[in-house]
Amino acid sequence: MRPRNGATLATATCLSATLLLAGLPAAATADDHAHSTTPTTSEGHVLASESFDGLTTSLRPRVHETHIPMSTLGWTPEAPTGWTVTNDPSMTGKGKDEWRGWTFATPAFWSAAQTGQGREQFTKASGVLAVAENDEWDDGNTPGEQLFSSTLTSPGITVAGGSTVHVNFDSSYRQTGPQVAGLEVSFDGGAPRRLFEYSTEVLGDQVYLQDRTLTQPVVVPAGVTSMRVSWVVERATNDWYWAIDDFSVTDAAVPGAESPLPPPPPGPADVPDGISDRKVLFVDFDGVRLDKLREYDTPNIDALAAAGQLSASYLQDNALGPTVSGHGHANLLSGVWVDKHRSPDNSFTNPNIEAYPDVLTRLEQVNPRFSTFSTADWAPLNQHLILRPDVKMQQKGASVAATDAQSVEDAVEVLSTRNPDAMVVYLHNGDATGHAYTAESPQYKTTIETLDRQVGELVDAIEARATAQQEDWLIVSSTDHGFTGYGHGGDQHLTRKVWVLASGGDVPATGTAIREWRQVDLVPTMLKHLGVEIDPSWGLEGVPIGTPSRDPFDTVATAFQGVVDEPAKPEDTQGWTKQTPAGWSIDERTPDVGVTEYRGWSFMSGEFWTTSQEGQGRGSFVRGRDVIAVADPDEWDDLGEPTVSGARFDSTLWSPWQTVGGGGAVNLSFVHHYRQINASASQHAEVVAEFDDGTTQVLWERDASQGPLFEISRPVSLYTTAPDDATGVRIGWRLSDAGNNGYWAVDAPQIAAEGSTEDPAVELDVEVTPRCVAGRVTLAVRAVNVGDVPADVKVTTPFGSRTFVGVLPGKSAHQSFATRASSVEAGTVTVTGTASIDGSPVSTPYEQSFPAAAC
Repeated sequence: MRPRNGATLATATCLSATLLLAGLPAAATADDHAHSTTPTTSEGHVLASESFDGLTTSLRPRVHETHIPMSTLGWTPEAPTGWTVTNDPSMTGKGKDEWRGWTFATPAFWSAAQTGQGREQFTKASGVLAVAENDEWDDGNTPGEQLFSSTLTSPGITVAGGSTVHVNFDSSYRQTGPQVAGLEVSFDGGAPRRLFEYSTEVLGDQVYLQDRTLTQPVVVPAGVTSMRVSWVVERATNDWYWAIDDFSVTDAAVPGAESPLPPPPPGPADVPDGISDRKVLFVDFDGVRLDKLREYDTPNIDALAAAGQLSASYLQDNALGPTVSGHGHANLLSGVWVDKHRSPDNSFTNPNIEAYPDVLTRLEQVNPRFSTFSTADWAPLNQHLILRPDVKMQQKGASVAATDAQSVEDAVEVLSTRNPDAMVVYLHNGDATGHAYTAESPQYKTTIETLDRQVGELVDAIEARATAQQEDWLIVSSTDHGFTGYGHGGDQHLTRKVWVLASGGDVPATGTAIREWRQVDLVPTMLKHLGVEIDPSWGLEGVPIGTPSRDPFDTVATAFQGVVDEPAKPEDTQGWTKQTPAGWSIDERTPDVGVTEYRGWSFMSGEFWTTSQEGQGRGSFVRGRDVIAVADPDEWDDLGEPTVSGARFDSTLWSPWQTVGGGGAVNLSFVHHYRQINASASQHAEVVAEFDDGTTQVLWERDASQGPLFEISRPVSLYTTAPDDATGVRIGWRLSDAGNNGYWAVDAPQIAAEGSTEDPAVELDVEVTPRCVAGRVTLAVRAVNVGDVPADVKVTTPFGSRTFVGVLPGKSAHQSFATRASSVEAGTVTVTGTASIDGSPVSTPYEQSFPAAAC
C-alpha cells in the first residue's frame, strides 16, 4: 500500500518538461498549475498534455537488464519537470533499477526487457513512455517479499470549478494476482480521489487491457482552480505492468477513446431460451490431476465416469508449446491443436481463434437460436478464447475459490430459471492451489473434493429442472494441464497428463474409456450431441467420444506387453508390441542389440514412447492416438551404444498387398512425426510403393545430410500411378542407416488403390448406447453413413426395429427404442445398410453389442 498521511516518501528528480501548460504566465514556476487560454484541437481545448518524449536526452544504459546492450540508451528514472514519482520507501535499493517504481523508457527498451508477455503490443506508444513494470522489477536484485508500490503524479493543471474535463491517455495494462492499479485526481492540494481501479476484484484474474486510448471524465467541484492526476500501482509483485503515453486533459473526450472499465456484463437472467431438448454442460477445470481425482473422495465425478467414459489423455510437449493454460483451454474449446489455433502460451500474441472458434461461438454461427452461456474468472479465457456466446460472465472476487463458487452459483441459476442449450463452466481453483501448495499438498486434496461437490451442485440442478425428463443432457469435462511440483509448463509426464470425461447422450457407458480420447474430441462430441453436422471445412481434429477406431494399428493393442529394457513406466502408459496388424509385416535388418522395445519398428501407445525420453519432442505427436508405429534409433542406441561398434538401425514397415489396376492411382495418407537431429550423423527415411511387377517408387524421402529437420505431428498425403503391368501394391516406411540421430512415428495410414477388386460394402459407423429415461432403460442406436452413396438403413433390436430410407453420405439414422424395463441384459443390435454401388445392389450387415444396464 502506498504511504499516506505524512509518511516519508521517495520522490523522483524532475527534468525538462514537454507538458503543455497553456498560457502559463512568465512569473510562474514549473510547480505552478496550468491556467489561462488554451489551444483548440479537434477534441476541444487542451488544458494540459505530456508525451514524455522530452526525456529522450536523459535516457541512460541498462543496469540490471544485462541482456540489453550497454550502448542502448533506453530508460531514465527521472520524471518530466513538474511531475513526481513517489515510491514506498521500503522499495529503496530493491529490484531492478530500471523498473523501481514508475520509470520512463523507449518502447523498444521496455519490450526487450522480456519478450512474449505483450509489451510489444503497445503500438500506440512512441518516443518515450511511462511504465510501472513490477513484473520485471521483481525479476532481479532480490526484492524478496517486498511489494511494489509507486505513484506517478502530474503537475497542477488549471481547471474551472463546476466544469467537466476529460483525462485522456494511451494505456497498456496487464495484471494477475494481487496487483491493484488506479487513476486518482486531487483538487487544490486536497486528498486524492480514485476515479477507477483495476484489480482482481474488479476485473477478475489475469487481465489484458492492452494498447488502448482511454478517456476518463472528471467533474470539477465548484470553486476549484487546479487539479493533479495520479497513476497508482500498489500491492504488486511479479504480476505484470501498466504503461501509459500521450497524456492530455481536455474539455471534451478524445474521439475514439474508450472508457477505462468495460460496461456491466450480462447475467443469468439474460440467457435466452434455447431450441433443443438435447443439451450440453462442459465443466472446464484448470490444473486438476487425474491421479488425484482417483485418489481423493470425488463421488460426483466418479458417478459421471461410471455412466460414461473417463480417459487418461496427454498434452503436447514443448516442441509445439509449453504445458500452460492458454493452449490447453484452446484445445478443449476449439477442437483443434495448438499449431492451428495458435495459442501456444498465455500471451495470445497471434491467435487464430476466429478461424477455429470456441464451441459456443461455433454453435451461434451454425444457428443463432442456440442458447449459449459461459462463466469464468480467468480473464484471458473470456478475452481471447470464448468469443461470442449469448452470455459470457466474467467473475471477479477476492480469491479463485470465491469466483469458482460464484460461477457455480450463476450456472445453477441459469439451469434453474432459464433454458440453455450449451454451457461452459470454468473452475480455476485446482490450478491456484497447485501453484500455491503443490498437487501433493493437503490443500490440493481439499480443493479437489470441493470442486467435486461443485460438480454435484451442477448435476443436481440439471436433474431438478422441471423439464429434465424431456431433456437429454451430455456432460463433458477435462482439464488444461497437470502439475509437477508447484508448476507446469515443462515436458514431465505428470504435467502433460490430462483426462477427458463424457457422460450421457450417446456416449457408451463403459466407465473406462474404450479409446484414448483427446482434448480436441470434446468439441465434436458436443456438436454431435446437439445434432450439428460437422462441416469438413471447419478443420476439426477430434472425433466424437464413442467413435470406433478404423485404424489398423489399433487392432494390436490387446497384444501390448510391459517393459523389457526400458525403465518402469508411469500409470496409464499402456505398453508396446512387435505384433503387426493383420496383413502388415516388418522387414527387420536391425542387429539384435540395443533396447529391445526399439529394435526396429514397434507398435506402442504414444505415452509409452514419450516417457522413454522426455524433453526431446516425442510428446508432440498429438495427431497420433491409441496405437502408433515407432522407429526410434535414438532410443534403440541407448543400451550399449551399438552404433559405436558400427551397428545401424534398418527397418521397414510394410502394409498389406492391395489390388491395383495398371495405370491406376494409388493414394496414401497418414500422420507422422519425423525428426533428424543433425547432419553429422547418418539417417535415411523413405516411403516407397512396391508393385508386384518388381518395380518400386520412392514417394517421400528425407536424409540427415539435409541437416536438422523436425516435421511435428504432420498429416502427409502422397500419390502415384501404378505401372501398366502391375496388379498389386504395398507401401513401405523404411528408416535405415540410422543411429542416435532421431526418430519416426506414423499413425492412421489409409491406402486407396484404383482398380481394387475387393467386394464393395455399405460403410456405416454404428453406435448402441443404453440410457436411463424416467427410470427405464432406453436403447439409443445411431448409424452414420460414412460411405460415398445414399443408403437405406435397417435397425433391428430385441425391442423393435426401424428402417430409414435414403440416408445421405455423412448423415445419420438415429432411433431410441424403449425397453419398458428398469434393467436389461447385454445383447446385440443388427444394423443393415443397403445401397446401389457401381450399379449393383449391395447389402452389408453390422452386429453391435450393448452392455447390460440398470436404472
